[in-house]
Amino acid sequence: MTTAKPTAYPVTFFDGPEANGVATIVGTLLGQNFENFPDRAKFARKVSRPITIVSTDTEEACTIVLGTDKAVVYNDVVGRPSVTVYATVDQLLEVSQLPMKAGGLIPVGFFTNRGIRVLKEIATRRLVIKGLLTHTVTALRTIALVSAAD
Repeated sequence: MTTAKPTAYPVTFFDGPEANGVATIVGTLLGQNFENFPDRAKFARKVSRPITIVSTDTEEACTIVLGTDKAVVYNDVVGRPSVTVYATVDQLLEVSQLPMKAGGLIPVGFFTNRGIRVLKEIATRRLVIKGLLTHTVTALRTIALVSAAD
């Protein structure tokens, strides 16, 4: 009989099986990343305010609240997020492939072809990150948390 090792930093869905599409995608990415890269929980605990992600193509939103012992993903906007990302699902998946180092503080992924495309999307306001300038560290940590790249 085999049992799965519990994740040191679990991700739960506040709305359970009623989680919307963007919450499911983001929560799944976070859960896989905390399992594959357990050290990311260390800098996840440092994010004190909610992070909201709005899918501009599906018109759904989710909010990530990172606590000391787990992450909770809510449907819609919850609390006062320090960073709000407005992106299509394809853009979210593109960002999830950017490698980040040092908890997002060294954004090496932006110096790749994919990263340059993402920066172009930000510059042309097709991908909007509210709080990028006022909460830069949180914005970079958000990218690092959803990044499936090592």
